Amino acid sequence: MFWTVTLAASLWLVTRVRPVTGDADAARSLIVGGGGSTLSWLATWAGNSYWFTADGRAGVAYRVIGRVALTTGEPFGHPDARPDAVEEFTRFCAEHAWTPCLYSVGQAVRDHAVELGWQSVQVAEETVVALPGLAFTGKRWQDVRSALNKAGKAGITAETLAFAHAPLSLTEQIRALSEEWVGDKGLPEMGFTLGGLDELRDDAVRCLVAVDADRTVHGITSWLPVHEDGRIVGWTLDFMRRPESGFRGVMEFLIAAAAQRFRDEGCAFLSLSGAPLARVDRGQEPDALQRLLDRIGSALEPVYGFRSLLAFKAKFQPEYRPLHMACPDVATMPAVGTAIARAYLPGMGPTHALRLLGRLRTGRRAPDEG
Repeated sequence: MFWTVTLAASLWLVTRVRPVTGDADAARSLIVGGGGSTLSWLATWAGNSYWFTADGRAGVAYRVIGRVALTTGEPFGHPDARPDAVEEFTRFCAEHAWTPCLYSVGQAVRDHAVELGWQSVQVAEETVVALPGLAFTGKRWQDVRSALNKAGKAGITAETLAFAHAPLSLTEQIRALSEEWVGDKGLPEMGFTLGGLDELRDDAVRCLVAVDADRTVHGITSWLPVHEDGRIVGWTLDFMRRPESGFRGVMEFLIAAAAQRFRDEGCAFLSLSGAPLARVDRGQEPDALQRLLDRIGSALEPVYGFRSLLAFKAKFQPEYRPLHMACPDVATMPAVGTAIARAYLPGMGPTHALRLLGRLRTGRRAPDEG
């Protein structure tokens, strides 16, 4: 009788919270045909569930952690259908007793949520480089020019490849680079809005690899497409890896090479993505919640180096765009914070937690991706 009741209760719970979703192919088609933000391609990654508006013209990628429905970016699809998606998605969450949380959304979506009475806080800083007319001239571009010149003298070139179809000799080196980078941290690799090797297998993702005359890989970057009305208008940086030894300016070289290629293809911009828990000072007095996140970002800097990453991106003279988190009630913030932590570090176990605390005490820096 006990096991019968337990099984029945479990089945009821599963069916009670099962989301009414479409599939990843439908989401992908909407992103390509309608468009989205610079981070919308993240919605195509494994681990997301999908909700669509009644007319199917906009959608939201999300994952339920605890009782929090955490979105992967903002609504995507046709521009005129995206604003109403926030209210409709909120009603959908209410039907399932979930707390909705819009994560890594731009200023317009954040402002719309605030108009609905939601609370918001900045969680990252995105850097965007305009490509038309881009030229690495002047003193401000000295570091980038130096990297390009050094790569040329060392015989290092940037090659575009699709990871799933690349030669084994290159993909094995890339895997080794990634394992070295993760191993140096001694902590689980972060996920959610930060891609890994699995996300490179998508043929829509472009990889730029720095190789020398001996076919040795000195670094890799991956780029996610940004669509508008069925065409690619920009690219967003995702995966970055380089060895601890070797050509130190490889990331500057690869990003500059990507900017030149995308510019020549007629793209409008290149996003260097968001640096989590980092932001530029806009002269505004932060509220209590923002100060708390700033302190968390400061504590995690020796481990993950997000602020150092933001400083590195400044070499490309970008436009800074805040990315926000918004949820209906400040009282839900503890649950939301837990959900975000579990989304980024799903593999965090007791051993990893103790190691992380040790790093925070000693202030040991993470490997520099720049």
